[in-house]
Amino acid sequence: MSDTTREAAPPGSPFLWRVVSVATLGAGAFMLATGRGSTSLAILLGIAGLAGAAVLLGGAPYGPEIEGPLDLSARLGVGFLGGVLGALATVVARAALVGLGVDDALDVILPAGWTGAELATHVGSGAVWGMVLGFLYPYLPGATPGGRGALLSLLPSLYVLLKVYPVDRGLGVFGVELGTWLFLFVFGLNLLWGAVTGATVGWAETSEEAPVARPIDA
Repeated sequence: MSDTTREAAPPGSPFLWRVVSVATLGAGAFMLATGRGSTSLAILLGIAGLAGAAVLLGGAPYGPEIEGPLDLSARLGVGFLGGVLGALATVVARAALVGLGVDDALDVILPAGWTGAELATHVGSGAVWGMVLGFLYPYLPGATPGGRGALLSLLPSLYVLLKVYPVDRGLGVFGVELGTWLFLFVFGLNLLWGAVTGATVGWAETSEEAPVARPIDA
């Protein structure tokens, strides 16, 4: 006997759970990022938002009949792998752009080298975003897996351009202090990351050799 689906739903309106989860997570992240308000309150808001997200996740239907060949756990794992591969691809691509002098031609400061800590952070960030892609993969529009990944890559691009550069590093919106056209490199390299990551998830979805999850018969 195989029990491959679960149809329990969280109490109340799922839409309301989504709104509350996103709002509380966003408020907590904003307070932590800007230093406004109480740190304890920001952490509590983050916990509340994660709890709401957990209720939604736990109440969703699962199983091959609902999720297709890749279930959530498999998508997260393959997304992690794809994110690492995509991050390494961007390391090579950035070095190539600098080697060809594209950054100088556009008057952009784009260091080619990486310290060990910077490389680890870059690859780790790619892996985390890859898991996000794995989680959202079935819900993203796109004719191809690489296209879905490229679409999601807009999120880390905007995060870097609107949060990391102006807020964390004081380099201006879109990192303008490093060059007016820096945003082209950010979007382009992240599009490459997204295409590689999405293609990896797509390979797992169609390949018989991929480490996909299987239904357990009891």
